Amino acid sequence: MFNPFSSAPAAPAGPRYISAKEAQQIDQELMGSDGAFSLDQLMELAGLAIAQALMEIFPLGPTLPLDANGIKQKRTNERVLVCCGPGNQGGDGLVAARHLYQFGYSPSVFYPKESSGEIFSRLKRQCENLDLPIIAPPPVAASSFPMAPDAQENAFKRALSHADIVLDCVFGFSYKPPPRAPFTAVLNAFKSTEKPIVSVDIPSGWDVEEGKINEDDFTPTALISLTAPKLGVKAFAEEGRTHWLGGRFINDTMNKHYDLQLPFYPGSAQAVDITKRS
Repeated sequence: MFNPFSSAPAAPAGPRYISAKEAQQIDQELMGSDGAFSLDQLMELAGLAIAQALMEIFPLGPTLPLDANGIKQKRTNERVLVCCGPGNQGGDGLVAARHLYQFGYSPSVFYPKESSGEIFSRLKRQCENLDLPIIAPPPVAASSFPMAPDAQENAFKRALSHADIVLDCVFGFSYKPPPRAPFTAVLNAFKSTEKPIVSVDIPSGWDVEEGKINEDDFTPTALISLTAPKLGVKAFAEEGRTHWLGGRFINDTMNKHYDLQLPFYPGSAQAVDITKRS
């Protein structure tokens, strides 16, 4: 069976860690007249890269026979709780959830705040079309069956307790601390859980350039950087922690212009392991 991650040459010394301003400039150029990408194209590629990387970090266990009662048995690493913010990072997470489902995982989606974005709405509908469990915020409009104020938080805690892996797509590189409600409860849950957390681009609650500001902030099990790693995760990466890079949409001209020193992506792989090894 072909493995798109095989036959890769030795990883270079890079890639270079970039600032928030550089990340913003690269995004603008990608979606400008020269890059010619649309936002939803970039989300699709980013989400696919996230799903591929997670599949490599936490491979799905083999299919098991039905139990004595004829019920499907859970596979290793099958349940992924995808936590999404209302911005572009959350959109990446919704795409990743869809791809994880197609890869055989059983993802569920949690988002603590509604997004007014049209793309987010369409990506959410795509997840609904797959019957993925979705933990949404209480409706703002009046309802004949109103939700209790803590209903979503309780549902999130239950989903977290049943998950094998947590995918953190809450905040992206534009986030500025400190966190506010309703995200504080999410970050507190990340701090207290013993479940492995895979963060995307920057662990939620960290500063994109300064990194982990508060000692009691959570540290993810693994990190998937997008486009190029950000300055705030450099210390994390230099400790030799699991670190992947995704987002195969930077052309050679842009790579050289920003001196990104991006690694080689083998075959059809949308993500590559850049973990620092001694």
